[in-house]
Formats: sequence, C-alpha cells, structure tokens
Amino acid sequence: MIKAIFFDIDGTLISFNTHKISSHTLEALHQVKQNGIKLFIATGRHKLEVDRFEGFEFEGHVTMNGQYCYNDKEIIYKKPIDKNAVQSVIKLAEDTGEAYMFFEENNVYLNKINHKVEKVLEEVKVNNIQIEELNQFSDKEIFQIVCFVTEKEEKEVKSKLPLCEITRWHPLFMDINPKGGNKKNGILKMLDYYHIFPDEIMAIGDGENDISMLEVAKYSVAMENASEQVKSHAGFITSHVDDDGVVNALKHYGLI
Repeated sequence: MIKAIFFDIDGTLISFNTHKISSHTLEALHQVKQNGIKLFIATGRHKLEVDRFEGFEFEGHVTMNGQYCYNDKEIIYKKPIDKNAVQSVIKLAEDTGEAYMFFEENNVYLNKINHKVEKVLEEVKVNNIQIEELNQFSDKEIFQIVCFVTEKEEKEVKSKLPLCEITRWHPLFMDINPKGGNKKNGILKMLDYYHIFPDEIMAIGDGENDISMLEVAKYSVAMENASEQVKSHAGFITSHVDDDGVVNALKHYGLI
C-alpha cells in the first residue's frame, strides 16, 4: 500500500518549457491527497525557490538534495557541507573564474552573473539572490553549492572535490552537496519522522539527482524526459512532463 509519494519539481511537476505545473497534474495531486496519501516535494532547490503550486500544500519538503528537510511545523533534518570542502570550492571558484551559487539556510548567494547563470535564472525562476564574494562563507553553514559548468567541463571540478557529492539535473550546472548527502538520505529522515517505510512510498523524478530516491522507493517512476541512466533505476517509465507524466504514473498505479 502506498502511503506517501515524493515528487521532484523541475522536469517532473513543472515543465522546462512552460515553467508551470499543468492543471491536470494539479487536479491529480488534489485527488491523491484526498485519498489520504501524504505528498512530499524532493528537490535540488533551496526553500526560497520552491513553488507554491497555486496554493497546493505538501506534507513536507526535502530540499537541497536532501540536506534540508522540513514541514510546516519544524526542521526535520539538516546537514551542511564540511567546511574544508566549502573552502576547496571557494578556491576552485577563485582559480577558474566560474559562477557559483551558495545556499545557506535562509539565503542564496552568487559570486557573479554570466550567460549560463542568466539562462538558468530565467528557466528556473530563482529570486532573492544576493551577489557576494564567496570567501566570506568559508566558516558558515553551507548546505548546497551550485557550480555553473557544462557536462563537458564537470570532470575537472569533480576531481578537485573528493569530499563532496556531485549530481546534475540541468545541462548548465551541477549540484555540490556533502559527501553521502542525497535525496535518499533526506527522504529516509522524513520517513522516520512520519513512521513510514520505504516499501510504502513512491518516488517520481527525471534528473541524475533523483537516482538515489528512485533506488530507495519501492515504487519508482522516471519521466520519459529523463536520461537513460535515470530510467534504468526506475520500475516504471511514465510519459513526458509535457504529456501529463505524473498523472499517467498515478493512473498506472491505480491512485487516481
């Protein structure tokens, strides 16, 4: 019996083309919630970047790829990046001149804006970002770092950050998290809080950062717009995000 569902946002609930959740998907979420199933967000986004989905309320949020989890009552789990790793990223940013975004608990900072950053900010609709020098964050709690490099450029960055977990869900940037930190970790903390077991949950996603949550959920769904790597970790492949993928997955499992 499915007691909870964890949804990725970008490419799953929200289209990369329209930047919105479809009316069919929103209606399906309301139906499932009315049937007593708890619905959660599991995203790489910061809490400041999480959409309101036209007023729809989720039971809880797993944000920053599992490093910061909360509901409307309290913070359930948080895990910052090791400070030595943060310092390594700052040095790398200084050496390469690339754009980096640092996520504190309540703030998001950028060291610079370039064409990659402009394109991503337009697509993902990120607001409330401050431009700051990164060296001031070496001793602060940083939960996630976004590095604006392409897939071709990421190998060099990965080789210099052995203390970090690095995943990607967008062609223009990658997420940097604590070693061992991922959506699976955050979801397990959320499940402990709500006394739900992994064999009672569904997870739906499309990005590389969704692989860990697809592995932990008994009912794992990848969107048609996901890569073959992501699809290989899913028990069911639903339709494209622009073809009611979430709705069709919920129908496939008899939830609506």
